[in-house]
Amino acid sequence: MKVTAPNEGYIAAAALVLAEGAPGPPPEHVRVLEFALLDGRVRTLFDGTRGEALDLYRTHGPDALATLLDNHEYRPGAACERCAYLPACPALRKAPGLLGVDSSDRPRRTWSVTNARSYRACPARDHLRRLRIPAEDAVERGPAAERGRAVHAYLAERHGRGPLRPCMTEVPVQWVPGSFTLPDQERELGGLLLRRHAEVCPLRCVQDRSDVRAEPRVVRHDTAANVVVIAAPDLLYRDSGSWVWRETKTSRSDRRKRGVLLEEYPQLALAVLLLARTDLSGSPARARIELEVLHPGGADLATIDPFAPAVRATAEEVVGSLVADWHRDDDYAAAPGEVCLQCEVARWCSAATRKGTA
Repeated sequence: MKVTAPNEGYIAAAALVLAEGAPGPPPEHVRVLEFALLDGRVRTLFDGTRGEALDLYRTHGPDALATLLDNHEYRPGAACERCAYLPACPALRKAPGLLGVDSSDRPRRTWSVTNARSYRACPARDHLRRLRIPAEDAVERGPAAERGRAVHAYLAERHGRGPLRPCMTEVPVQWVPGSFTLPDQERELGGLLLRRHAEVCPLRCVQDRSDVRAEPRVVRHDTAANVVVIAAPDLLYRDSGSWVWRETKTSRSDRRKRGVLLEEYPQLALAVLLLARTDLSGSPARARIELEVLHPGGADLATIDPFAPAVRATAEEVVGSLVADWHRDDDYAAAPGEVCLQCEVARWCSAATRKGTA
């Protein structure tokens, strides 16, 4: 995966602080370094005289600062956890009872299906991921996982921008987005899966660009649980005035999974609960959840009715089982074992170091 440098404006701001900071006399020389916690590598972002640092800020700093100060956009998400203005935020919609937990006296936290998976595997894993410490790329970004991410990135760009037309079977040989590096085998498989996607491309149902949301964030505040719930559907699109929630999965196998879809993919269960509340507005007449599974032999498309009582009951059970223990947990105790072998933050966990691989 390509490593990118921080925004030039941020580097300029750091250089200005060093050049003009107090106490003490102004420095003659300024260096801004980036330290990698995971492997100890050091990268020089700026190295120059005090005058050069000031010139860097004059060139890049004011615009970056103006963009920050003049931006009035609301971006609900992980930052809502500690935001003092959350009760008055006009952009964060309330969804009391969404998670099925009634305990508003707990500290405010964020929750997503990704967090839930980490917590189910090991509570300490979820806790360490929330601390944003470096993850092990060899574990988190294996070839198959990167291929899946690259396919999603390609489809998000294709669906979210450019001409509004369904995807076709003609996929460029060099289809991989620039931020990804894939082995030839995974690149070829990804191209095949993208050609399979053309059979079920949702843009066939869309009439206007305003009817498409590629990888949007759906954020709600469950006031009954005091939890900010974050979901990230692969695509939301409007079909005859009704919103459709599309999730896309990739597989190198043509074998179909026979489990309950909402249990296999908990994000579908959360989607059911949101759509069943008519939380996304629009007409409920054709509102639905779709699971698209791309595999070498074709594309499977499963449709889920969020208004079916049995479906909603299953969704409530799935989400409730993921939330209940996490919501009352204050310790995030490690559960070392075989799971440590596939844990991207195991190197930071003392329990895993002692016995996780025994």
